[in-house]
Amino acid sequence: MGNDEYMDEIYSMLSTGHNDKLIEIINKRMELYDVTHYHISKILSIDKNSFNRLIEKLETGDIDKVAFFNILKISQFLDIGIEEISQMYVASLKPELVGELERAKIGNFLYKNFDLKGLKHIGFIDDIYDINAIADKITTFFGLQHIYSYDKDIGYALFSRTKNDSNDKMKEIWVRSAYSQFEKINNPNEYNKDLLLALIPKIRPYTEHEEKGFLTVLRALYNIGITVIVQNYLAKTQVRGATFMVKGKPCIVITDYNKKYATIWFSLLHELCHVLNDYEALNSWNYHLSGDTAPEFQKDLINEEIADYFACQMIFPEEKLNYIKHMIASPQLVQEYATQNKVHPSIIYSFYCYEESKLGRDCYGQFSHYLTKSEKAINYIKTNPWDKASIFEEVSKIKSILETQK
Repeated sequence: MGNDEYMDEIYSMLSTGHNDKLIEIINKRMELYDVTHYHISKILSIDKNSFNRLIEKLETGDIDKVAFFNILKISQFLDIGIEEISQMYVASLKPELVGELERAKIGNFLYKNFDLKGLKHIGFIDDIYDINAIADKITTFFGLQHIYSYDKDIGYALFSRTKNDSNDKMKEIWVRSAYSQFEKINNPNEYNKDLLLALIPKIRPYTEHEEKGFLTVLRALYNIGITVIVQNYLAKTQVRGATFMVKGKPCIVITDYNKKYATIWFSLLHELCHVLNDYEALNSWNYHLSGDTAPEFQKDLINEEIADYFACQMIFPEEKLNYIKHMIASPQLVQEYATQNKVHPSIIYSFYCYEESKLGRDCYGQFSHYLTKSEKAINYIKTNPWDKASIFEEVSKIKSILETQK
């Protein structure tokens, strides 16, 4: 049995309790064997005075300084298993000492499952050492009965617990938060692939409407069974987009990773490509993080380059970019060409800068004035649950916005 499993066995009695106190068992065995404290101390090679102090502490419940090794010796003499003696030991503790054990257990769980420094950095918690306050914050936030429900009730099927570094823990809470929101939004509309195929070619013109275009498309997707939210980017996660399968329906998360208008549209079409092409795989895996953030086992099975190409072709095809790139220095011509092709001009500039970057040329600074920010477009739909007391606050707002048809 590994250390974690052994400690779990010891801790299990904190919730179940144990009626037999160790001192009662010792006294019964002394009577049965017709021996005294002195006899037992000699048999166990424990100093007489030390053994008497141990007995006294067991009788009073003041056993916080009792050497546990001596307790283990006694367990062997009494023919009591380690698990049972551990339960008896804890049952003999004063309530405040049991509370300290529970606090230690909670602390272990928190450090094993969360990047506490990262959560403090985003303002989700105030103090990485206030274990009880952190546990209360997380349970309230996710609506859990107790902290140990976190990795069982929130996206349990999403993760293998084989590896956790600091970045993974922040990524996990980001993913679990998104998954929890999708579960609670609970889109009532059935997913319809044919309607999605019909909708995608109609998306580009909505990029022209900077304030309401993105939201309008998300509402249309919601009506055909695809829920999309824009969740605040978390430092160190590198997540730009993700696709989930929740209750058999596709759900998409877009982040404001670089806060660019073109990026949110590109990310949306990229994820919609995964919905179309990788539906069965997503059903099996439950979720996929696009790009380098994807789990290793997914990277060889889902083609990100195809999704990138699909997104580009749907928003602003390569042949159109090749035509206008020679006139990119003329804002008037770019604007006219954008209007002609029913696309927001910042998407043209963004795609141009990206293609130039692949050739080793950095044009972002030169055209930064034309690279529109995403803030206005996602203002209505962006979720930032980390500064809320409960994730339910965000869910109610987003569900109401997605279901409003005006």
